[in-house]
This record gives sequence, structure tokens and C-alpha cells, in this order.
Amino acid sequence: MASNYSQPEPANEEPIRQLLRHHGLRYSRPREAILELFREGHSHIGAEEVQQALREKGEDVSLSTVYLNLGVLREAGVITEFRGANGQALYDHNVTPHLHIVCKRTGRIIDVPNIEIDGKPLDRFLKERVEEDTGWIVEEARLELAGTSPEGLAGEAARPQGETEGRAGSE
Repeated sequence: MASNYSQPEPANEEPIRQLLRHHGLRYSRPREAILELFREGHSHIGAEEVQQALREKGEDVSLSTVYLNLGVLREAGVITEFRGANGQALYDHNVTPHLHIVCKRTGRIIDVPNIEIDGKPLDRFLKERVEEDTGWIVEEARLELAGTSPEGLAGEAARPQGETEGRAGSE
């Protein structure tokens, strides 16, 4: 079955300096370069991939600078962080409420629209319900979906019986 889900466009296309200022951040060339990379369509990528893509564009940035700036941008709400198929930190420029589903066989990640219950995004609904039921204060509510994509299923059917895919994190 084909997916109707697509990669949403970045929610905010205002000039980068203005975007940084709006989020209370100072301008720096590494921040601008990282945000330009996301705006060019790179998404669901890790810090090492960000650094590699920046170097390919002629930017001389260290991995520690990339990690530092990804953290600052995440804390300010300019990008989001989530976990990939192998548990690695990945970054997304789409900050609108949505979920990710990760294929455990291929590593493919797609955005899926957030589900609402009683007019609230699912993660907020769960947070509030758990707090109400338990008395706990939930500081973070993350919902991670993992499964097998159609491509992963097709790969499974193509392999001889008993042979497993040699990809880390596959089950």
C-alpha cells in the first residue's frame, strides 16, 4: 500500500537571522549553515551527517561545533531531536506537531501527521492523562513508532529463507 504521507515543508521560511533573533539566539555562521542545510531538504539526519554535508559545501566546522549548535537550536525550538532505528540522535527542521515512524530494517524515516484526541495532540493528551491519573509531573512525552516499511517487507521476501539482513538494529 502506498503512503499518502509526505515530508512537510519547513514551518518557517523567514530569513535565518530573523529566525534566530525571534528565538532569542545570536547569529553565527555555523548556525546559519546548519539551518540552510535543513532548508535545502536535509532532514532526519545526525550530527555527523550534518558535519559531512557542511564540509561538502565548503564549510569548515568541527563536530563539536555542530553538536553545540544543534543543541542550542533544539533548546530554542528551531529544530527537534528524535531517535533513529539504532537509537542515534537525529534532527528534524519540521517543528510542527507530527510523529516519526522508523523502519527497523531499512532505517527509512517518514513524518506522519500527529493524531489528536479530544482536540489535543496525542503526546500532550497522554502527558496530561498520566499526570492526572498518577500525580506525576511528566517533563517529556515522546511517542516513537517503529516497524517495517513496504521496502523492508519487500527486502524480506527477496532474501532466501533463513538469511538475515546484516544491518545494525534490525530484528
